[in-house]
Amino acid sequence: MNRFILLLLHLVSLVFFCFGIALDMLKIDITANFIISINLFNEKRSVLGTLQTLWEGGNYLPFLLIFLFGIIVPFVKSGIIFYILLNKDISGKWRKIVGLMGKWAMADVFAISIFIAFLGARAMRNTTASLKPGFYYFTAYVLLSALISHFLIVNTKIAPSSNA
Repeated sequence: MNRFILLLLHLVSLVFFCFGIALDMLKIDITANFIISINLFNEKRSVLGTLQTLWEGGNYLPFLLIFLFGIIVPFVKSGIIFYILLNKDISGKWRKIVGLMGKWAMADVFAISIFIAFLGARAMRNTTASLKPGFYYFTAYVLLSALISHFLIVNTKIAPSSNA
């Protein structure tokens, strides 16, 4: 595949990633219906908002795990992908590193867990859940990033673009 196309797709995936972690992913409402409807819980969460809540609540281990595997590892992987795409002669070890990092990047697991939480919340009585734009951006990032990684790992020689 052409380097320029992969570079463009990678830039688009990073935009999706940034929107995905900044925008709300999930909204849950819990309402009790007695004589009147009383809203007991109304919460919207983004990745960054969740990290802030975890930090402020002193939950440092979950904060660290989400921050490390959900944000740092994808950004390091992104840097390596840029390095591979912007250099002409790259050894296969960099492609192997991208493959290994994909196994440690928890972005796909995170997106799936949000979806499972969504389904679980929708199954409870008096509870409504809705997926917000952040979930769709994050999922688009996960899928596009996996596609780019696949092309980098499978193709031992990436076709040069007319500019590279």
